Amino acid sequence: MSLSRTRSRTLAAIGFLAATGLFLTACGPEDSAGADASSSPSGASDSPSASAPAGSPAASGGADASEPPAGSDGTFSGTLTFLAPGKLLVGERAFWVAEDTEITGGDICGDPETAEAEKCTADDLDAAAEAGNLTVEVTIKKGIAGRVTQK
Repeated sequence: MSLSRTRSRTLAAIGFLAATGLFLTACGPEDSAGADASSSPSGASDSPSASAPAGSPAASGGADASEPPAGSDGTFSGTLTFLAPGKLLVGERAFWVAEDTEITGGDICGDPETAEAEKCTADDLDAAAEAGNLTVEVTIKKGIAGRVTQK
């Protein structure tokens, strides 16, 4: 067998393996999560909107299996728990914090000794949630908090 024939077969085998690898990675976990989200009873209506934080699945175009379930709209009170930057939990309800979320409370930011409500940032809210033991009232619509108020 000649050297050029061996090289040709080797290159053909490498090309075949590369093409197979690309084919197999074309159907990643994002594809299956997207299919699950579109087959849910409420469709894409329970995913975060365009006002979601930059690092959220809505901004990046992918779906997240831990998004709040359909029917999680309403006003909820409970202990605030940190899940990830911009994603928190009040009681048993997960929610996203958007740039336009109204966040107020002396224990979240400002002076906890004053009764006046202070306007806070999403970073302040994340820090307060990480510190723990903060009771809040959250108004949630389509998985995104419209307002978070310290109780």
